[in-house]
Amino acid sequence: MVERDLVVKRAEGLHFRALVNIARIVRKQQCQVLFEKDNGELAAADSLLEMLTLCAVHGTRLHATAKGDNARQTIDLLEEVFENGAGI
Repeated sequence: MVERDLVVKRAEGLHFRALVNIARIVRKQQCQVLFEKDNGELAAADSLLEMLTLCAVHGTRLHATAKGDNARQTIDLLEEVFENGAGI
């Protein structure tokens, strides 16, 4: 299991296109990834509906937890997406 805090940096927050990119990464890596907001809300990273319900706006901190054989690589890829704004 690998955990990391990620922050939404784009002014638009996590919009649908960004969520699709995140879900693709998670599905391709065949890992289970959960995001948790500070208020305790949880969402599976491969579920667009669950991720949309987080309403992650600019500056939102999400605690990511990945489980599976590729957990570290998956978290690294997600961190790159959040840091470099690739679709976010």
